[in-house]
Amino acid sequence: MFRDKSVDVTCPKCSRIAEQSMHKLRKNITMVCPHCGYYFRGVEDC
Repeated sequence: MFRDKSVDVTCPKCSRIAEQSMHKLRKNITMVCPHCGYYFRGVEDC
């Protein structure tokens, strides 16, 4: 019924694109860039 879709997210530190869970993005859970290891949230207050 509910699928965990993946979306492309750009890392704010290294600017590389990686797939992350839509669930994490919606819940504003901290994500980890698989390329550089940077921790970030999907919605940053700039």
